[in-house]
Amino acid sequence: MNRETSQIRMKGTVAAISLLLLAAGAVQAKTKKEAAPSKPVQLVWPLPPEKPRIKFIGAIYGAADFEGVKKANFLDRLAGVQKTDIKPFFLKPYGIATDSKNRIYVSDSIQGLIFVFDRDNKKVTYIGKGGQVSLAVPLGMAVDSKDRLWVADAAGQHVYAFDVDSNALMALGGSGEMTNPTDVAVDEARHRLYVTDSTGQRVLVYDPESGQAIAKFGTRGPDPGQFNFPTFVAVDAQGNIYVTDTLNFRVQVFDPQYKFIQSFGQQGNRFGQFNKPKGIALDSYQNIYVVDSDFCNFQIFDQKKNLLMFLGGWGPMPGHFMLPAGIAIDRQNFIYVTDQDNHRIQIFQLLDGATDAPAPVKGKMETTKIETKGGDAGVTLGSGPQKSFSETQKEKTTP
Repeated sequence: MNRETSQIRMKGTVAAISLLLLAAGAVQAKTKKEAAPSKPVQLVWPLPPEKPRIKFIGAIYGAADFEGVKKANFLDRLAGVQKTDIKPFFLKPYGIATDSKNRIYVSDSIQGLIFVFDRDNKKVTYIGKGGQVSLAVPLGMAVDSKDRLWVADAAGQHVYAFDVDSNALMALGGSGEMTNPTDVAVDEARHRLYVTDSTGQRVLVYDPESGQAIAKFGTRGPDPGQFNFPTFVAVDAQGNIYVTDTLNFRVQVFDPQYKFIQSFGQQGNRFGQFNKPKGIALDSYQNIYVVDSDFCNFQIFDQKKNLLMFLGGWGPMPGHFMLPAGIAIDRQNFIYVTDQDNHRIQIFQLLDGATDAPAPVKGKMETTKIETKGGDAGVTLGSGPQKSFSETQKEKTTP
């Protein structure tokens, strides 16, 4: 082979490699273009063509969702920094509350902890270990207008109050006063604190300033005014008291003088029925939200106890739950639900309430699925033959 032939072949090889590189680059560019992430699909309920009422915002699983997980470095070890027995993620989130300083409080009943998520400062602190109060099984919580956090400690048989800096202020209970406190609600206008005493089959009433016991009502039984393991409590703008009567499969409503007004719900698997009602809360329109841990959903009722809609279903996807328990709704109508066996809280937003009611749905609760590019985001949704959110707003009560 002479030098000229060798040079021709070399040039041909270089040209071929260049073409291959160009082709590879074009394929790679095309692949990147095709694989470019699409805009995230918003999850809303009800599904189109209905106007959306509730939108999925996100989920929190623990401290890493706020401030990341810091690994101990050499200097930490040299300084003697040790791992604590606090796990920075939820084991079993149960109760939930929010305050005016953009913080979320979540009780972890297994760890005996309150997670305090400070959204403005992007940091997480804890209440219940290594502080003034050691919590045993913290469950339901409430925050009052002074941003005091009230925590029901079921196994500890106390309700504790903490200030905005997580300092202990007060302890209610002791001497057999409470047997199994599971939730707390505050009536600001009447200066009352309500505590559900689940195994005591009653609701206890306290003065939140002095800590003095004021009253108690309820005995065990199926009749109006009686309970079968009440779990959660809420107060509306008129001072009416809502108690989830869990094993009577209903919600009971009492006036500010603790007189029975009415109950709604019964055991069953149809719209407006319950199997194990737990958390209860009201939005700014005075609609009533009831979590059902067995149905893995929450249902929304107006002030006349007509069912507006429900959201949920069993599973790990957004809008699905596995043993939900607590619910809180802040002043901007963001909805927070503790999802125990998914080890998270889910956050939703109530959209413009002035929407038409969906078409009536009859029969049992069924699952409807929607597809997203990120996978199957199955949701359950529905409504009953009742009022629209706009009608509810017109009829809303004021303090």
